This record gives sequence, C-alpha cells and structure tokens, in this order.
Amino acid sequence: MFGSKKLKNVSMKLKSKSSTTNDDSTRTRSEETTPSPLLDGGDKNRGIFGKRSSKGNLSMKGALESPKVMSGGSFDSGSTGGYSSSSSEKLYAAKELNHYGLRGKPVTAAFDFTQSLLAVATEAGEIHVFGKQQVEVTFVLRTPTRVKFLRFVKGVFLIAIDNKNIIMVFSLYSKKMLTSLFSPGQIECIETDPTLDWLFLGFHNGLTMIYDVDHDTFSDFKIENLQKTKYFPREGATPVKSIQWNPRDMASILISYNYVTVVYSLVEAEVKQHFIYELPPYAPGGEYSETVMKHRKPKVVQSLYHPNSLHIMTLHEDNSMVFWDANTGQLIQARTIFETDIHIKQNNITEPMPGAPRIKRVNWICQSNPEYTSLLLYTENEQTGCAFTMIDLGGTPLYSLTTYESMSKYYANTKNQKLFPLEKNFPVIDFLPIPRKSPHFSGCHDPSLILILLGNGEMETMMYPSGLFTYKATLFPQTLSWIRPHATTAVCTAAPRKLWLGMMSAAKNNDGILKGGMPVKKDYRVSDIRSALATGHTDGSIRIWDASHNELSESSVFEVSLSRILNKATDLVVDHISFAPETLELAAATTSGEVTLFKFEVNQFYNPNPQDDTRDLDLNFRRFSLNEYKSILIDVKERSSEKMKQGFMPALVVNARKGKVSTVKNSNVGFVCIGYEDGTLIVVDRRGPVITFIGDIRAIPKLNGTCVTCAEFGTMEYGSDGYSSVLLFCGTNAGDLITFKLTPNGKGTFDTHCVDCIKTNSSTIFKIDPFSKKTGRSCVANMALLKELSTGVCVPGCVILSSSNEIRVIRPGKSSEHHKSFKAPLVASSLCYIPHISSKGEVKETSDFVTLQMNGEIKIMSVPDMKEHISTRAPGPLNPQFAKDCYVLRNGDIFLRLGMSESSLLSIVNNRATGLNHDYNEPAAKPTDMLYNPTLQIPFRPQVNSLQWARGTVYCTSDQIDQLLGGENRPPSKYEESKIAFKTISRNLEDDKKKLKKPSNNDFSYQRPVKNSHQRNQSYFKGMSRAWENKWDNIEDKLNDYAADMSEGLNEMFEETTKNMAKGAFGI
Repeated sequence: MFGSKKLKNVSMKLKSKSSTTNDDSTRTRSEETTPSPLLDGGDKNRGIFGKRSSKGNLSMKGALESPKVMSGGSFDSGSTGGYSSSSSEKLYAAKELNHYGLRGKPVTAAFDFTQSLLAVATEAGEIHVFGKQQVEVTFVLRTPTRVKFLRFVKGVFLIAIDNKNIIMVFSLYSKKMLTSLFSPGQIECIETDPTLDWLFLGFHNGLTMIYDVDHDTFSDFKIENLQKTKYFPREGATPVKSIQWNPRDMASILISYNYVTVVYSLVEAEVKQHFIYELPPYAPGGEYSETVMKHRKPKVVQSLYHPNSLHIMTLHEDNSMVFWDANTGQLIQARTIFETDIHIKQNNITEPMPGAPRIKRVNWICQSNPEYTSLLLYTENEQTGCAFTMIDLGGTPLYSLTTYESMSKYYANTKNQKLFPLEKNFPVIDFLPIPRKSPHFSGCHDPSLILILLGNGEMETMMYPSGLFTYKATLFPQTLSWIRPHATTAVCTAAPRKLWLGMMSAAKNNDGILKGGMPVKKDYRVSDIRSALATGHTDGSIRIWDASHNELSESSVFEVSLSRILNKATDLVVDHISFAPETLELAAATTSGEVTLFKFEVNQFYNPNPQDDTRDLDLNFRRFSLNEYKSILIDVKERSSEKMKQGFMPALVVNARKGKVSTVKNSNVGFVCIGYEDGTLIVVDRRGPVITFIGDIRAIPKLNGTCVTCAEFGTMEYGSDGYSSVLLFCGTNAGDLITFKLTPNGKGTFDTHCVDCIKTNSSTIFKIDPFSKKTGRSCVANMALLKELSTGVCVPGCVILSSSNEIRVIRPGKSSEHHKSFKAPLVASSLCYIPHISSKGEVKETSDFVTLQMNGEIKIMSVPDMKEHISTRAPGPLNPQFAKDCYVLRNGDIFLRLGMSESSLLSIVNNRATGLNHDYNEPAAKPTDMLYNPTLQIPFRPQVNSLQWARGTVYCTSDQIDQLLGGENRPPSKYEESKIAFKTISRNLEDDKKKLKKPSNNDFSYQRPVKNSHQRNQSYFKGMSRAWENKWDNIEDKLNDYAADMSEGLNEMFEETTKNMAKGAFGI
C-alpha cells in the first residue's frame, strides 16, 4: 500500500533530542516542518467475509499524512497540569500477592481418596498439596532434592522419600514436617496401606524393613533377603524389586526379588508360597528374551495381586506377564501384549516382532465390583514412542469352579484390548490412577482418570477406560493448569472489578476432581480494578483466570479451544493473546499465523440436551478447513460449542497467510491490530467486520524496522489538529513509532491513514502508554472516551515508548521529548494510577510510571519528566526466556513469569498507606489453607472371602498387626495426628454402613443454613466452611445476571457511538 507513490519527509528525524541524565535534568527543543501533500493508496474492494463479499464498499486506504509540527509544546519539568505524581515512599511497598505454578518439573504424585487431596512433588524439592477452591499448601524441603516416593497414610500423614533416601513425614493437620531421618540403605521400593501406620521399605541389598510412622522408629520385625537365603544362595545380594500388601489380608505381603516372588506371612514369619518363572529351551518367552535354545530365568520387574488376592501377576524384563495361582503357586498363563503361552516349548519358533513395545509398569485396575478387572500397561518403544495399553479382562471366573485350563484361556483370550498412544514423545516419569470407589486395591478401585507425569514437566490427564485425553482446566487447581499442557504465553491485564466479577460468575463450574481442604479466610484489597490472567497453551487452549483468585472458586475459569474452531489438531501453539477487559473481547494468534477473535456473549447455539441434536455431527461432516477460504476474514460463529451457555464465543478468524504473527492488540473500542513478522499490518473493525487497513510497513520510506512489535489505540489530539482522534500507535523492532489515524468514512466503517513515522528508540519498542498532558489520565481508547469525540473535545496527549534500554516521552505530531536510559534491560513498564486519601480527606489518584528491569529492580518515576523517586526490587532476578510474559498493570500489580511453569503476582502499593483499606491487615505470617478434615471416614479394608477363610486364612485386624509389628509394649502414639486419625478409620462393616447412609458428597459440600436454626453438634470444620461458602454464594447470586445484560448494553453503546461520530465535528 505504501509503494504506490513516493513519500517525502515521512521520517521525522529529531534534530534536537533531549535526554535525561542521571541527575534527571531535562532539555527539550522542537522543530517546525512543512506538511507534505496527502497521498491515497487506492480504494479497492475485496471479498473478505468467508466466501461472500462484504456489504458495501470497503475502504482499505494506505494514505499517509505528514504531521504538522508546531513550535513550543515543551513539558514542565515537574508535575503537569495539576495531576499528582507521588513522591511519598509510604504509598509504595513491594510484596508478593500470589504465587502460581510449580517450581521445577513434577516428578511424582500421590492421591488421598478419603480427604480428596492431591500431592505433587517437584525436582526443586517442593511438595504441593492441592484441594478444592484453590486450596494449596506447599512443603519446602530443607535441601532441594528430588522426591522419588510419595504416599498418604491414614489420611493425615504424607510420607516423602528423596533420592538421598531420607524419609520425611509431614502432617496434613498441622501442615508441618513432623520428622525426617536417614534410612539405613538405598531404598528401591515402598508399600503402604491407607489404614495402617506401617511403611514397608525394600532395600538394594534385599532386606525389607518396616518403619513405624506413628512412633518415628523402625520395627524390630525384618524380612531378610529370601532369594539369597532360601532359593538362590549363589546369586548374592539382590535388590527388592516390588512389595505389595495383600488387598484382602493385611497379614501377608507379596515380595519380589530378581528371580523369585514370594507370599510372606507376617503372622507366621515365613514364606507361604513362592513363584519362579523359568523358560525351558525352545520356549519363546517375551520379545526381549535371550537365546531360546537355552534355559532362562527372566528377571522380575514387578509383581501384582489380583484384587481378589487369589491370583498374582509377575512382570519380567523379557516382556513376559505371568499369571499364577496365589495359593498353590501354579503357573496359569504366560503372555505378552500380542502372544500367549510363551512359556511352552514350540517346534516352529517365529522371530519376535521387531521393535515390540517394552512393558515398564503394570497396574491391575478393578471396577466398582472388584471382580471385573483390567490391566493398564505403560510401554516404551524407540520407534513409536511411549504409550499405554489396556487389556480388559472382564469378570473373573469363580475360583472354586474354574480349572487351570479354563483360567489360562481367560488370561489368554482377553475381552478387549486398546492402545492409548501419547501424542508427545517424552518418557513417562510416573502415572497415578484417581480412584472413585475407595482408597484400597493399591489406589486402583474404579478410577476415572489417570494422571501422567511426562519427562518434559507436563501433566497429561487420560480418561479411563476410554483412553481419551482431556485438558479441561476446571478439573484441577490453577497451579496445575500451567503444566496441562505447558503455557506458551501469558498475559496479565487490569480489568474493571464489577465487570470482571460479573463475567466470572458465569464461569462457575463444580466439576473439579479434588473436594478436600478448606481455603483460609483472606483480607481483600479495596480496589475497583482486578488483575486478569490469560494463558495460552501448546494444545491451542486459552484460559482466563482471576489473577488473585481470592474471591472466586477454583472452577472460575473461562477456557476456549482453537482446535475445535480451526478444526485441526496440529500447529495450535498459542503465542499471542490480547484481552480487552472493558468490552470482554479476546484475540489469540497461533504460531502458524491464524488469529481468532472471540467475544463474551450468550451462546446462540447452546443446547442443554445435546443428545437430541445432530449439530456436532453435521459440523464434523462438513470438514471445515481454513484453506478452503480465499478471503482474509472468515466467519466461525457456528463453530462454537453447544455445551457452553455463556462465555467467549468465536466470531472471526483472520487468515492472512502472512506467516508468524509479531503482535496482536484487541482494543476496547472494537478495533484489532495485527502485525506479522514479514512486515504486514492489518487493522480490523469488529463491527463490520471489515478490514480498515492492510499494508506492508516496509514500504514506508526511511523506516528502519521490519515489523510491528507492539500497538496501542489512543484518543487524543494529533499535532495541532484542535480536536481529538482515534490514533493507532505502532512500535517496530528497530525503535520506530508509526502513527495511524482512524476516521469515520460516512459508510458505517472507518478509514485508517498513516500520518507519521519517526525514529524514537534505539531498540525494539515493547510498550506504548498514551496519557493526557493536562490531567495525567490514561488516553488508551475506551468507549467513554470514544463517545466524547463526537463533541469535538480536544485532549493534548503524550505517549511513553518503552524499549529494552530506554523510555521516551513524545507528543504525537510534535518533536518535544523526554528521555531516560537504563543500565539493566527493561522487561515491562506501565503508567500506574493509585487512588489514595490526601491529607485533606479527599480521594486523589497518583499517576506514576513504573518499570521492571531484568535484574528485578522496580523503579517508580514521576510523569512526564521521568524523575525517579522510589526504587524497590522483586524477590529475585527474572528469567530472560520468559521476560516477554512479565507485565506492569495500571493498578500497581506486577506479573512475573519466572519459568516454564511458575509465575508470581506482586503489588507495589502499600494498602494501609492509601487510606482506602481500613480493614486490611497484612499478617506477619501468610495464613495457609486447611487440609485435613477429621470428620471424613476411611472406608473399611476389604476382607478375605469365604473360600480363603475355609482354606485356613485367618483374618488379622489392624490392632493385631500393630501388636505384631510394634511389639506388646508398643508405647502410645507419639503424634496428636494419630489420635485424631484413629477415629476416622472404619473398624468393621457396620462403620461403613453408617457412612454409606450419608449422601455421597455430603462431606465435601455444605448446604446453606436455614435462618434461626442451629446445629449444636456441628463440628468446627463444617461450621466454618458453611459460613465461608455462604458469603460468596450471596455475592455470586447478585452478580449472576450482570454478564448477561452487559453484552446487550455494549452493543447499544457501539451503535450510538458510531452514529454520533459520523455527525460530530472532527475538523476534517
């Protein structure tokens, strides 16, 4: 658009530049030039809306006007126009408000069914315990070591063992570490039971020891290396490979060594049965078996009990899965994923399948009825990567009526078999079933989800048994959202409080997996501004949260998926997000160049009964593809999900096919600016929708930059026009400032003209802040300022331009300038407006400019002379890789992205000093959420069946186990936690029956109390939680209809503003 005619004197070089030295002295000069004639780049119509032409004539002018630069116009050295720029240090005090995400990659996890809590340990030596409503407590280890084992015990203890073999015991009740001790050797495996105090430890030398969690001591009861002493004395010391408690009999355990697996009786202190897997010559064995002509003993990897405890399975290094009769030791079946009867000699041995997936771990999962089971196998393959395989075994045949031959066929001819490949080619560090029925059967009782921790630090959530992967943000707290999957970009924006809470009330959702804990009561800041956080992820999902998450529940999140809208599964990485909080509009760009525009509104396609509708099926059959459209603007409203009643609905996709996007700015007045790395710039008016400008900025004469790196819309006077206009300021990667003017064209749309291009900064401009010269207030375009334009208002304005090493203040269309340079690179900046009560008792607003530097230094400067009057620091230096995702907000909040999965929200405002927060009390120590609920009962442990009882298996109670392992003179409990937990364990079936009479969610959800009624026997925990949830139920009831009315009101404002602007005097 710029190449059609030559342009003279476009680049206004400032012949006199003033810079602020270290003593902040300022010099300003200006120069008057003659304007060049107006150039018009044409008025060519283009079909831009889907496959249809847009209505009416579309103006896409690339006209560029030379500015009229008047003499004078210099700034005062102090505060300007009567607005205040505070120099009081009492008004500012940096502190951390919230911390998001995880420090380091997650390495292991544990889930407590009864308390409904999830613990996740990271490689940085932190253990996060999550519950409902953003409940989170973090235990920080004394030294940052990697945790390799994590278990919940009796609902109140959390056991962690690190790679230095240090055993740590944490209390969920007191939220403190109770003890830590060095183990006597290298720990290879552990086993716990949710109802018992005992921790079984299998060591590298083959010894099995038992740790008494309740008394912080080791039991005198030890199990020697049984393989060496009883079966293979010549093999020497071998490690304990696997330990599992009998799911029906707590008096026996299953222990595996390299070549033998045994059932060991704790009561009799002897082996009840042993299992040795031997392959005779010419038996094929597993795919990774050695020479088949030899006799072989494949090493054991893992051993498992069937949930009914009548059968066991041993997994071996050659990929063999061997099923045994637990009572007689009879081998029933040996198989791999693909082959059966691999333990039997064969005449015609076929070569094993090349590249067969190697089985690394198996979980024996049961349904609600434990007799219906399946095997979940995790496999690794060099060619195909990592995957899960489900072998559905179906209902287990009756043990007493089934022959070994029939049972062998049962394990060989399985009911169903599914492969669940992982899309990401990273090894699985750990995976964890989330049970729904009980905490027993090794945590595998009817799981609906499988949590998968990947080597790259991400967490996958696989639904079971379907094998589908879900990334729904509301399933888990916000901290885990940063790794489900990784956040590729983050944007923090200041939003009007009433508008924000009204919108977020429509996002209430109660489908979270975790129900435990109770959030602590917090003191809230009195502010009309909220901090909104939007994150973009590798799967194309965009999530919008409340950054402070104090007033909203953990399910208050809006989530949109580009995958469904764009109808593709690859190239969905989100790398740019722009959120307009006043109009509730959203723009998101992917690395492949598509920009999708959303608007918060009621879903016109919402269907509460989707089973009766074929819309989704019709959409799938249409095979929607952006490549089928030749136009730039594509209508995608019908791609919205019918499951969402209200939220961010897709409106438009801008598919310019210009490569990667360099910047996206969605204004609060309906305009969207999109810059591409190839130099293309597009301005879209959402109200058409129409393109008001498209062109290549590289065609501008004497322009140094090659692409636009940031953009901002403002309303102020340009040059000496005598009236205010909608201006678009674009900064480039070489420090240029390009100014565009947006004017109504009388056809219901706008024309966008380039009016100025000057070299301002020496490096890439990343932030533009327009403000009024007289009042200091923000001139960022919004609907209120837009309505004033029709009256011919004239607001002289200034623009602050931030780059990595300097900031400059200029007057659009004039040459006056202030300048300040920095030694450490800048990463974020913004004008901040802090309300406070003056000495006269009046509420005033302080305008200051705040910068954040790479070394963590925060500078607060006066406006517009940029005199530094306060300097403070962030908690630490920033990560250069994520510096682009750091933001300073106009309410004084600072968002820091510290790593791939970690971020923080700071505030530089001293809430007590403002005089507006009379009830705000900054606690000496930050309160932590409650984790442990003593009213919840642990379900009764399953017992042996009648057949096992008839065969002589004697049921052993937990008290007998305590006496057996702890001795007759076992002292009373050392910790208060044990006394509390003792009352929560169901000792018999009668306790379970009493518990089952209650509603399923009664222990986690609290109903609103009836007026004038009291429950005298109500526990403190439940009473407090009801009062707490009641408070916010009332607030959300009042705000529930706010978001519904808002969309209609904004549309009416848009229409009225457009009419007034067309009638108003713009002076053109």
